[in-house]
Amino acid sequence: YNADKPVEASGTIEQAVYDNPHGTVQLKTAGKTWQVVLAPPSRMESRGLAKSQLVAGQKATVVGYPHRSNNDEMRAERITIGGKTTELR
Repeated sequence: YNADKPVEASGTIEQAVYDNPHGTVQLKTAGKTWQVVLAPPSRMESRGLAKSQLVAGQKATVVGYPHRSNNDEMRAERITIGGKTTELR
């Protein structure tokens, strides 16, 4: 992931996986659909991001770093859902 080029993407969650080793969401934005790599479920839970918040149709904003070779993937540093921001790293 390229930590020199942070990205902020806002859109709608199309699909969410709350599983080990990392959770993921597909985030549909105006320009593309991002494959977003989140934190492990235990970290998300301990920081207040419950599985019930990561559902299809939910609006979200993600700040993270793009993958160096896959232009549709990013690693999330933080996610905001329903006005609540969760730090993932």
